[in-house]
Amino acid sequence: MWKAYMYTKEQSICNKPDDEYIMQVTKPLSVKLQEKAQDLHRAVRSVTDCVAVLQQFRDGTIFNEIFAWATDINGGDIGMPRRAGRQRHRANVPADNAVDYYKRSCFLPFIDTCLSQLAERFAEKSSVAYLLSALLPAYVIDISFDAVTKAASHYEDFLPGDGLTAARTELMRWQNYWQRQPADVRRPDSVLDALKVADDLGTYPALSILLRIYATLPVTTATGERSFSSLKYIKSYLRSTMSEERLNGLAHLYINRDIRLQYDAVIDEFSRSNRRLSFA
Repeated sequence: MWKAYMYTKEQSICNKPDDEYIMQVTKPLSVKLQEKAQDLHRAVRSVTDCVAVLQQFRDGTIFNEIFAWATDINGGDIGMPRRAGRQRHRANVPADNAVDYYKRSCFLPFIDTCLSQLAERFAEKSSVAYLLSALLPAYVIDISFDAVTKAASHYEDFLPGDGLTAARTELMRWQNYWQRQPADVRRPDSVLDALKVADDLGTYPALSILLRIYATLPVTTATGERSFSSLKYIKSYLRSTMSEERLNGLAHLYINRDIRLQYDAVIDEFSRSNRRLSFA
């Protein structure tokens, strides 16, 4: 019943197109998290939206519509599995009818698994790095330094000058800067846009470092997995003895092959280096 609902392309639920099935709630998130330019702030926002929709499905009445639709496909009633005194291959879920049985044994465990996995992977309240989202101009006006103290302390070794003291004073000036801006001026809500403003102003070295750390933290392991999946094309039997430096270079070239190279800059770089190149 559940598989029929997931994969059949001839019906829809709630007058929605077939690409809005329950699994399609997580599919856009999966694709988004695999992007190279993904940052932690946008990833957590996407996960939050996905969790909210899944929770609505769990608490709502959509399963009754799913079950009615599956019943029509089956051509009649969907009966309950046989109950046994000692069940070893599946749970004897207590239910008085087939609707309750399949909801408790299939639908709710499936939704709960999705929610628990997302909560475990993206527990924003326990993530020190996510606290740095308070530095974004869209949110910075109404926060105090206590909101980012834990994250700033975690990365204090990277901060210039007095560390936390410098970050505190820069945060006060950063807040005053955005308070002075007219109401029609867009306040960036992405890490890269905020970092660009801080670097252009040039008077926020500590905040620039914190924003740069926040922008470069990996969200998923998709980039690392790309390197492993590309390795079989790069390190073949004919290249089994190459050095690690050359292997890393070839991997970068293969993974980022869509980037257009500035050939003149490459030639200039080679001209400044030692002509006795090592191709080991």
